[in-house]
Amino acid sequence: MNASNVPDNATNERFNEVLAMIHSAKQQAMQAVNTQLIELYWQVGAYISRKLERTEWGDSVVSQLAEHLAKTQPGLRGFTRRNLFRMRQFYDAYRSDEKVSALLTQLPWTHNLLILTQSNIPEEREFYLRMAIQERWSTRCFTRSNLFRMRYLYEIYHAEEKVAPLVRQLSWSHNLIIFRQSKRRRSGSFTSVWQFRENGRSPNRASIQECAVRTKRDPNQQKNLQG
Repeated sequence: MNASNVPDNATNERFNEVLAMIHSAKQQAMQAVNTQLIELYWQVGAYISRKLERTEWGDSVVSQLAEHLAKTQPGLRGFTRRNLFRMRQFYDAYRSDEKVSALLTQLPWTHNLLILTQSNIPEEREFYLRMAIQERWSTRCFTRSNLFRMRYLYEIYHAEEKVAPLVRQLSWSHNLIIFRQSKRRRSGSFTSVWQFRENGRSPNRASIQECAVRTKRDPNQQKNLQG
C-alpha cells in the first residue's frame, strides 16, 4: 500500500506524535512569554512602589511616566496610568509572600488581576491562585456565580480542618456538585465524599451526588461526621 492509499485516519495517527511536539513547544513558548511579562510587571510595580514610598514620586509622576511611554514607545501596550498603578498594587500585595509569588507566573496577567481584586486576604488570594492553576481556568470562569462559589469553598477550606484536604484534592466540577446539593452547611457532605475517597475509590459525578445526598438526608450522619 503506497502513501496515497493510506486511509486518512491512519495518516492522522502517524502524525499525532509530531503534532504533539508542536503543541508542546507552543505551550512552552507561551508560558515563557507569560513568565517574562509577569516578571516585568512585577519589576515595574516594585520600582513605582519604592519611588512612592520614599516620596520621590507623587501620583502625578506616574501619570507622566504613562504619557512618556505612550509617546516614546507607540507600539507598547499595557502601560497606561491605570495599569501602572495596578502593577504597583500587584507588587505590594505579594511582596512579602515568597510562597505565593512563585505561583504568579503560572497565570496570565488578566487572571492575576481578577484574583487580586477579589480579596484583601492573602490566604484567600492564594486559594484562588492554586484553584485557577489546578483547573486551568479561562477568564470566562471568573463569572459572578463562580466567584461566589469560590468564596464559599474558601470559607470551608479555611474554617474546617477536616474538609480542607478534600477541597484541595477534588476538581472544581466535583466540588460544584457537592456545593449544589444543599443550602445548609455542607461539612457532612464534603466529609462523606472524603471518606469515600479514602477507601481507595476515585469519586465521579454519580458517586459524589450519592454521598452528598445521602449525608444531607441523614442528620445523625452529618452530626457524626462533623464531630
